[in-house]
Order: sequence, then structure tokens, then C-alpha cells
Amino acid sequence: MLMQTSEKGRRERQGESMDESATQREHFSRYYARYLVAKRGYRLGALPRSEELLQHCDYVLTSSAGKRISIVGIVNRDSAEGKTFTMPAQDLAALARHVAGSLPAAARLAITIYEIGSCAIGRADKSRLSRHRSHGKNYATKAIAVDVSKRRAWPLPLFGRRFSPAGQMEKLLRAPRLSAAELSGPERAVKSGRPVFVWVLMALLAAVFIAEQVFTFGKTGKPAVPTIETLQVLGGLSYPLVVGEGQWWRLFTAPLLHGDVTHIGFNCLVLLLIGNPLETLIGWRWTAATFSVSAVGGSLMSLAANPVNMVSVGASGGITGMLATALVISFRIPAGAARARLVSQAIYGLVPALLPFLNTAVSGGNIDYGAHFGGAIGGVTVGFLLLGLWPGRLPRPRMGNLAALVAIAFFSIAAGACLPIREHYARQMLLAPDLPAATASSDAAVESLLRAYPRDPRLFFLRAQALLRRNDIQGAERDLRAALADRQLIAEVGGSDFENRVRAVLAALLKNKGEPSEAAAMAGPACAVEKSGPIADYLTKFSLCR
Repeated sequence: MLMQTSEKGRRERQGESMDESATQREHFSRYYARYLVAKRGYRLGALPRSEELLQHCDYVLTSSAGKRISIVGIVNRDSAEGKTFTMPAQDLAALARHVAGSLPAAARLAITIYEIGSCAIGRADKSRLSRHRSHGKNYATKAIAVDVSKRRAWPLPLFGRRFSPAGQMEKLLRAPRLSAAELSGPERAVKSGRPVFVWVLMALLAAVFIAEQVFTFGKTGKPAVPTIETLQVLGGLSYPLVVGEGQWWRLFTAPLLHGDVTHIGFNCLVLLLIGNPLETLIGWRWTAATFSVSAVGGSLMSLAANPVNMVSVGASGGITGMLATALVISFRIPAGAARARLVSQAIYGLVPALLPFLNTAVSGGNIDYGAHFGGAIGGVTVGFLLLGLWPGRLPRPRMGNLAALVAIAFFSIAAGACLPIREHYARQMLLAPDLPAATASSDAAVESLLRAYPRDPRLFFLRAQALLRRNDIQGAERDLRAALADRQLIAEVGGSDFENRVRAVLAALLKNKGEPSEAAAMAGPACAVEKSGPIADYLTKFSLCR
């Protein structure tokens, strides 16, 4: 067994060495043509109306990256003695104008001619090639001489040599040549296929949004807009419930909920635009894992960045992460139209998602930028992980099964949250859907609601305020204590924020009754957390905190 493994490894190393030696033996002009195809997204062939270049060049390659069209002609000077690029300079400029005239108005054409060989670049060569440099409104032409033996290229500008075409050519001349496998790998890196996860996710988001309409509490006065109470009960992200009550499963359910039709519609549109090309590149497993990791990252950042009384929902964290991942891995595929399209889609989605003034100007709504930034961080992290797990010879990233497990864990936790959500829903049914204002004219309405919802702590709090206005201290104390009695229902109506308000009022009542010790004990939990805001002002007004 050990001998077989050793022999296999020896053959593999010998094969790699043969690949490398094959690329070393071939003329650099042919190697450069293969390099442009494999690493820069070029394809062999000339554009219509530019076929005349084929008569003067050994290789003609074309690349389209957005509005920029590039044609490269390569002349192998080593194939025949004294061989050069024979098209007159004025004919090359005329051809460029002719081709550029057939392109869209916003397109710009660049034609670059490379004379590549082992002969020195003489003064006559420089004079001859310099005449091929021309430019017009939407085209430019130039010629570059390459001396393979001395690893030199001409012309080199006085400044910015490293970034000029001749400087890039010298860098390639000095670098070790890629093997045949490395030159062919990127052609297989983009694997076609029909997206599956993106459409399944869109169907899931639509189903969850329909459930929001079916199991809604109260009315907002707008069609298909669930109330805050509905979103909170069905799994919306709330700091008091996640941190205070330990309902961590909301990190997984909140990304599946949406606030209105515009919210889910815009998210599904962006998901469709970026999800299809992303899933085509990395497969459904890694696409699902990208959404899952980014969605959780968005939830965590939302908790850290937003006010504690805010309820956050939406898949935008996960979708922003997919945009960020697409931008990172776009540099994994060869340069060309496919990369340019993916980069533009990612940037067009990321810029408004991360710049508040652009997004607010369009929507005018409350946008959770904490979720967007958290999702982007998660997406960038996954993107760089994919680059490490995606060798040039593979059409898809490795460890797809692990990615599938990550996604399965995310959606399994979200599905398992249906059990606590059902319990929350049952408790929410014990609460009044709409509360009257705390005024004397609403006292009768509060009494009526208490008969229908006898366990709602908010109604006890409202009646206690009414009793205080009538100077019924004993009745008010009774209702304030009743409002604090049911911990589970307190969590449903505002958690610690509601509890601290009730504690502050009850502590002030007890202090006025001449029971300072009990008042201090009642106000203690509120004093520990309320450092600013109306509750803190109320505690200070009555000197309830020690």
C-alpha cells in the first residue's frame, strides 16, 4: 500500500513537472496568448470588421469588460527572421475607427499590438511602433515591443511603470511560468447550472410573509403591514427578549420576517439579481451557507448597534452578505464580461445598503444598517474563506458538505423556533390588541378591556394610573403588583422596560405611604439599569435610587 501511494505521488509530481516544462519550452507569444485566455478573460478571435488583424498577427484575442472592449494582437517574431507587425499605422487607426463606429455609443475600444521575440528592441523598432499609437473619441491604439531574452518591454512611462502594459509584461516575464493545468483551470472555474436555493429561499420568505398576515395582532391601518406586536411574537429581533430572556433563536428567525410588501419585494429583487450568478459560481450549498452566516452576523450587529426597544426583521443582512461574498470571489474568475457584470451588480447593491443617505432618500423608512454592516462582515469573511477553499483546478469550492451542514443548522433552528413561537402566540392571545390612552376619558374602556383580557399587565398598569388620579392608593398598589405578577406576559409586553416603569411608579407610591425600605427594594432593579431617559428621570425626581 505504501509503495503504491509513493508510486502514485511520483507519477503526479512527474506529470506536474512535464506540464511546467511544456510551458517553458513554448514560445512566450503562445504562452502569453494562453495566459490572457486563462487569467484575463480573453477569447481567441477578432471582432466583426477587425478580421484584417488576423493577416498581420499570429494571435488575435478579444475581451469585453462592461463598456470597455479590448483587442490584443500578438506577433511571434521568433517564428521567422525579421518578422514584424506589417499593418501600416494609418490602416490600424482606420480599422480602430471603423470597429468603434459599430459599437454602442458609450463603448470604448482599445487595440494593443505586441511584438514578442528574443531579439533586441532597436531604435528602428521603437520608431516604427511609436507610429501605431493613436487615439480618438472612443478608441485608442498602441504597440508594445517585448524582448523575451532580456525580459524587457517598451515603451515604459517615466512614472507608473509598474502599472503600465509594458510594466505588467515585464512582471510576467520575470515570474515563473504557470503550468498547463494552471492555465486551463480558470476555464473550468465558472460552472454553469440552474439556481435552486435562491428560488427556494424566495418561496420561503413569501410563505413566512403570508403567515404574518394570517397570524397578525391588531391593525396598522395599512394593507399587508403587520404590527410590531405581530413581528415580535413571530420571531422578530428584540434586545430585551434575546439578551434579557435568553431567546437566542430570534437571531435565526428575524431574517425570515419582513415589515411590508415593499420590504420583502425589494429584498427578493436583490436576492434574485445577485443570488442567481452567485449560486451559479459556488453552488447551492455555499450560497445557502453564505446567507446563513451573513444573516446571523446581521442579527448580532443589529442587537449591538440599535436601540434596545427596536424590533428588527428582514433578510437584508443575509442578502448584503451575499453581495459582499460575490464582490470578493469575483476576483477568482477570469477578467472579462462575466467578472465585470458580477462586480457591478455587487457594488450597485452594496453602496446603497451601507450608505444611509442614499438608502433613506429612496425609501424614507427605518432601515437597519446594523444588520447590513453585520451581514457584509459575514459575507466578506465567507468570501475570503472560499478563495482559500477554491483551487484553480476545481469548478466549485471544496467542503460543500460542511457548507450544507451550516445552512441546515440555520434553517433547522429557525424551524425549531416554531415551538416557542407558538407559546408566545398563545400568551399574546391573552393581551389586548389595542390599548386606549392613559386619560380620564378612557377609564371605562380600560375596565371593559380588563373584563375581556383579565391577565394583561398593561391594563392593570393603566387602571392603576386611573386609580391614582382618583387618589385610591390601596387600589392602585393592588393593580401595580398585579401588573408585575406574570413574568411571561411582562416579557411579551416590553420586558424590562415595562417592568421598570411599573416598579418606578409602585416605588414612589410606597415611599409616599411611608415605607422607604420596601420602596428602595422595589426600585432597586430599575435603578441598576436605568441611567438615562424618562424612567431614570422619574426615579431621580422621587429620590428612589440610593
